[in-house]
Amino acid sequence: MGNKIDNSLNIDHSGICSSDDGLIIPEVGSWAERKYKLVHLYCDLFLKGIRHSWNQLVYIDLFAGSGKAKVRNTDKILAGSPLLALGLANKFDQYIFCEENEGLLQALQTRVESEYPQVNAHYILGDCNKKITDVLKLIPTPSRNNKVLTFCFVDPFSLNIEFDTIRTLCAQRYVDFLILLALSMDGVRNESIYIENNNQRIDKFLGLSEWRGRWKNEQIKGKSFRKFLANEYAQQMVTLNYKEESIKQMLEIKSDEKNLSLYHLAFFSRHSLGYRYWKEVKKYASDQRPLFED
Repeated sequence: MGNKIDNSLNIDHSGICSSDDGLIIPEVGSWAERKYKLVHLYCDLFLKGIRHSWNQLVYIDLFAGSGKAKVRNTDKILAGSPLLALGLANKFDQYIFCEENEGLLQALQTRVESEYPQVNAHYILGDCNKKITDVLKLIPTPSRNNKVLTFCFVDPFSLNIEFDTIRTLCAQRYVDFLILLALSMDGVRNESIYIENNNQRIDKFLGLSEWRGRWKNEQIKGKSFRKFLANEYAQQMVTLNYKEESIKQMLEIKSDEKNLSLYHLAFFSRHSLGYRYWKEVKKYASDQRPLFED
C-alpha cells in the first residue's frame, strides 16, 4: 500500500439498492444491507486511496452469488457485493468471481456482461475451497515493475471457508481480506457437534487440530465460544504476516428481529493503511459494535 491516506476522499454512498431484472435473486435477511454497505464503502475508499501506488488492483469474491439479493418479507432488492464493486466510478483492473451454484453464477455473469461489458471479469464455478488454485492462477504475477494488490471478500453462510484456502491465496500474493466469520450462526449454534473429536469443521476453519484443549481452558475462565474462535482465527492470520490489530477491528452483526448475534466481519491486512481505511468505513456503520470493546 501507499504511505499515506488522502483525507479529502469522498465515500460513495449510492448504489446499494437495485431493481428486479427477471434473473435469479436469492432472499437475505435485512441485516445484509449493512454488510453490503460496508463492503461498498471499503472498496470505494480502497480504490480512491491507493490507485496511484499499484500497477494492478484485483477484486475477488469467493462466494459471489448472483449479484443481487431480495430482503426477506419486503420488496427491497439490493445489489450484491460483485455489482457494488463493479459499480464504483473507480474500477479494479480485474474481477474474479467464484460461486458453487451454477444458476447463481450464470445470473451474475449475465448481469455483469449486460451492465459492465468492458470489465475484465472471470467466473469460476465450484467450491472455492476446491477451486482456489484456479483463482490464484488468474491473479497477475507481481514483479518489480508490476505491483499487484488484491482485495478479497469472503461471504459464506457458515464456517465452510477453510483456512488452507486463505493460506493458499495469500502465499505468493499481496491480498487484503474482508471475511464473514459465522461465529454465532454456525459456530455457537453447533458447538456441541463441532467440539467432538471426529468432527473436522472447526479444524478446517482454523487450519488447526489442537484447538480443543485451549478451548477447554478458556471455557473454564468463562470465555465465550465465539470470542475464542475469533481470537484463534486472528492469531492464525498473524502467522501469515497479517497484523494482530484485526482482532480489535472485528464488527458484530446482529439480526434486526431479535437482536441476536449472527456473524462478525473481520478485516485483515499486512499494512497499517488498510486498517486506517477500515476504521474510516466503520464510522458509517455506527449501529455495529466491535467484537472486543476496550
